[in-house]
Amino acid sequence: MLRRYLITMCSRRSLTFLFYINLCLLGIVLIVVYDLKMTADKPNAQKAYDRWKKIRSDFDAYNKERARQDAYLMKKGRQMDAVVGFDYFNKHKEKSGEEKSHDTANDLIFTANKFAPLNFVPKVPLISDSDIVPYISDNITKEYLKLLPRTYKEKIVILTPVCDVSKLLKNYMEQLAKLSYPHDLISVYFGEDSSSDRTFDMAKLIADDLKNKHGFRDAAAFHFNVTGGIHGDWGDVHSRTSQHERRAHIAQARNRLTKIGLKKGNFDYVLWIDSDIKTLPEDLIQQLMFPNADVTVPSCLFERDDYKRNFDKNSWRETPGSLEDQKDLPKDILLVEGYTSTLRIYLPDLRGEGRIVPLDGVGGCSLLVKASCHKRGLIFPDYVFSHAIETEGLAKMAIVMGYSVVGLPFLEVFHH
Repeated sequence: MLRRYLITMCSRRSLTFLFYINLCLLGIVLIVVYDLKMTADKPNAQKAYDRWKKIRSDFDAYNKERARQDAYLMKKGRQMDAVVGFDYFNKHKEKSGEEKSHDTANDLIFTANKFAPLNFVPKVPLISDSDIVPYISDNITKEYLKLLPRTYKEKIVILTPVCDVSKLLKNYMEQLAKLSYPHDLISVYFGEDSSSDRTFDMAKLIADDLKNKHGFRDAAAFHFNVTGGIHGDWGDVHSRTSQHERRAHIAQARNRLTKIGLKKGNFDYVLWIDSDIKTLPEDLIQQLMFPNADVTVPSCLFERDDYKRNFDKNSWRETPGSLEDQKDLPKDILLVEGYTSTLRIYLPDLRGEGRIVPLDGVGGCSLLVKASCHKRGLIFPDYVFSHAIETEGLAKMAIVMGYSVVGLPFLEVFHH
């Protein structure tokens, strides 16, 4: 028994010893194989490291640039996210004596209303410091809107983006129907996107009426599915911080509608008209064609009580002050108008220069663009272009491309 026990114990110890020896040998083999594999994959590992290093460097650069922007905006007196107005440039600036005297002049001029219009054209201010547009005598205004008789042959396509405006489209149709430009030379196309009401159905009905009852060359409605945009109540949609996303969305819809519209015919002009306009002059198209400019815009106003006020503050001209304050502004900062004071001059305030005035920014309430400009690449930027976007970005881009951008301050379109 003892002998059998000793043999058994020796066998177990031998097996255990052999097991650990084999385990060690296996570990050595695995280490050698891993080392050989890592040696072969060293270039790939180096590439992975280089990629990581570049990502890290880009991230560090981004953080530095963001910190620089934050420091810049904090230095100017107000921290904004990515959308600013000229108020934060001038928060602590006092008005000069010249500007103060201009305020006194404004107090006199802006008391003019439709029952007591001015019998002269006001001088152009240094900057626009009021949204009141004084009435001027019809006898004076008519002199700036005279048209020579001529035969019109140019084909026009009217493009109108629509969203949640079903209740406004009937008036829109009535305004188009009264245009004196030959209807058989006009096509009308709607681009509907993101509506929560029956805007698309209504647009199709309006298009049928324009074509079949009012003699327009063609009319149709198209549904888009552009992602993004701002939805909610009026305050959410029109808040300053929402404007980058909101207007980028509109720009995308406009560009899509441009492509569809220009494929429908050989047009000479593209006329953009907002669906929520209230009244249009009957000779709107003839007046906009008068300057023979590449991009032309009228004044877009609204009426309150007995006064006219500037509605579309996207039509403006830069001033030395506005350009100076933009000089060191980070490129991705969007400047928006209509929320605070401005350093620019709005189109209605340029009447003192005459019938046709050069501009740097335009609005889309009513906007005429030569079709050839769109065909050659002029778009509505859905990104920040020279601190502007959408219609204002189009104006900035047009100027860079060598196109003429003008406004007609005496030609007035009224908004709701």
